[in-house]
Amino acid sequence: MKKYNYATLLLIALIAGCASDSDKQSKFDSELYDGRPVETFSTDAAPLTETEAIKRGDYALRQNNSDLALYEYIRSLEFPDSQYSDKTLYTIGRIHQSRGNYELAERAYLLALEHNPNNVQVLEQLGSNYSKQGKVDEGRSYFLRAINADQLRLSSRLKLDDDASVSEIEALSSDNLSPASAYMGLGILDDVKAQHEVAQAFYKHALRIQPKSSKALMNMGYSHYMSGNYTDATRFTLAALEQEPDNEKALNNLALIYLAKGETQRALNVFMRRMDAPEALNNVGYFLMLQGKPEKAIPYLQQAIDKKTSYYKIANENLERALAEVRAKTPEKAEMMSQ
Repeated sequence: MKKYNYATLLLIALIAGCASDSDKQSKFDSELYDGRPVETFSTDAAPLTETEAIKRGDYALRQNNSDLALYEYIRSLEFPDSQYSDKTLYTIGRIHQSRGNYELAERAYLLALEHNPNNVQVLEQLGSNYSKQGKVDEGRSYFLRAINADQLRLSSRLKLDDDASVSEIEALSSDNLSPASAYMGLGILDDVKAQHEVAQAFYKHALRIQPKSSKALMNMGYSHYMSGNYTDATRFTLAALEQEPDNEKALNNLALIYLAKGETQRALNVFMRRMDAPEALNNVGYFLMLQGKPEKAIPYLQQAIDKKTSYYKIANENLERALAEVRAKTPEKAEMMSQ
């Protein structure tokens, strides 16, 4: 039988240890990783459980070390009986999305659904991402799936179809954990299709979940504006501005509503809250043109030019467009205005 001295045994142990560490390292799945080389991490011994790995990832994320967080989260997925893989993959997706790596984010979200097809957060996020990418059908599909998964979570027997009525939307269950963004997303998609009543039912439900959501209030206000209900449009838009007084989009919407109501001076005052007079006058003229009132736009565009001639090339272009539109309607009147 072979005999080994102490030095030889120590060397064998060290080699075995290195091989063991190498094996552990080789198990790391880099498919969802895009940070600095993992060899640079000076971590403690490998995590013994999924929960331990997740806690390490959470700590790294709180320390703004997203590379290490990704590394730990991905290691948590390696445990055979993992219970939180869908939630971890959602977090991995959010990290990639915050970095602008949408391809890896999408991959993580889709893998999460393989573990749990009814993960509401993942479904809602995919709906939002696809909608923003212009993939409207996919976005709508995931928004609907998110709401239906939420109904299952709430033990509701209701299911939302693509052609749901206002009463069916109003009957859905929800709580403060329900996917408000999915309701808003569907509302926006229906507003684009001029189905304003259905859109407003979705916004109403979103506001039931998040009563102070400036985005939901603003979308509700704009939906009423598009349907010609200027009273409610004003009410909801002002409510949105109570939550976010400097929200540029909400201010623009409020000015549009005032112009539609014929309250031009109030619209001008809204614009002047965040810009100088020439730009505000140009905006009034521009939006009046968009509303099919080029003859009313002309005086405001002329004032914008008079106040800042050297700068306001855009006002001159808008004035030419307004005159052309008026000329197309009433040639004689346009000729008098241009003199």
